[in-house]
Amino acid sequence: MPMQKILMAASNAWNSVFQVGSHHLAREFLKMGFQVAYISDPISPLHVFGSGDFKERLALYRSGGLSEENLWAYVPATLCPPTNRLLLRSAWVYRHWHTLTFPSVVTKARHHGFGEVDILYLDSPVQSFWLNEIRARKTVYRMPDYTAGFKKATPALLQLEQELIEKVDLVVCTAKTLVDSIQGKPKRVEYLPNGVPLAHFTKPGQLPDALARIPKPIVIYVGAIEYWLDAPLIEKIARAMPHLSFVFVGPVKTSLTAPPNVYFLGPKPYAEIPNYLQFADVGWIPFDVKNYPDLIHHVNPLKLYEYMASGLPVVATRWRELENIGSPAHLYDTGDQCKAALHCALDDKNGTLLRDYAAQFDWSSRAKQLMTLLTEAPAKSTSVNSL
Repeated sequence: MPMQKILMAASNAWNSVFQVGSHHLAREFLKMGFQVAYISDPISPLHVFGSGDFKERLALYRSGGLSEENLWAYVPATLCPPTNRLLLRSAWVYRHWHTLTFPSVVTKARHHGFGEVDILYLDSPVQSFWLNEIRARKTVYRMPDYTAGFKKATPALLQLEQELIEKVDLVVCTAKTLVDSIQGKPKRVEYLPNGVPLAHFTKPGQLPDALARIPKPIVIYVGAIEYWLDAPLIEKIARAMPHLSFVFVGPVKTSLTAPPNVYFLGPKPYAEIPNYLQFADVGWIPFDVKNYPDLIHHVNPLKLYEYMASGLPVVATRWRELENIGSPAHLYDTGDQCKAALHCALDDKNGTLLRDYAAQFDWSSRAKQLMTLLTEAPAKSTSVNSL
């Protein structure tokens, strides 16, 4: 019997420093015995000047894709990338950019044996063209964030997402607030939160040299340093608590005033992230709920599970979805509450409790749940892509 095939159309490149839900699900699908094509959103000549992971994406494109046992990971290149820029934000570009890829991404996928698949999985609305270009027995859109909450969102992108939601057999949302946000719900919209690769974060690590030079206690944040972080609060807390070191691991994409006890270490390979977490003292999630409520209230935070799997107590801004999951994180609304939460977290030595909480969310169980949901979801009889 031939192996089952999954084509995964995802936002992030396979070799990105940010390993998110689709990466982890792909690895679980491979363990289950599937053949997986993992195709990310495109690069273009414009990305030379703006994309932080351009080199990684370009490497996958130039090589024709990464081919490993049962995996083909690829980044297409196009002359007209769909983005929130003049002329490129049009509905035509969002719907037809794939026809201007070189070589044709559709032809390339078919050449690698993914013209017909058992499952078409999408987490990126800009790749919804796959619904019309290949044949799939089941289709699923995994909604990882509230798309309209991002600055890069355009009317064309939001229209594509709405159409995608209506066309696929199954929609899974990482947050309960995302489920509630979908208007005119189709037959199958399910809640399937994020997870954690437990073994990756619980295996004993080694103290990184960059961290060894920083005074303890260490409060750490791992992720993109983007506009959705509460920069004024970060500066305020760092100045008010000079006895703590505040470490940020990830690419800096927004301006932050840095007191002497704030350290920016830049992006690190995903394989090394557990080392930084295991030798820190508190994991911090200082999101800016006040200025970006639509975005933040719909976040089911990957980093919370990763922090806790590493035995780190977590301090985080209070937002709606974070309250929904009922984690043992220390939540705050104000600067004074944040300082108090950090003090409490530093006294929190119950790493076993935190690891046990994270263990409920291992990606292996998430992948099995998704497969069960797909099996139960009836294929749309009018779908143009059904086999």
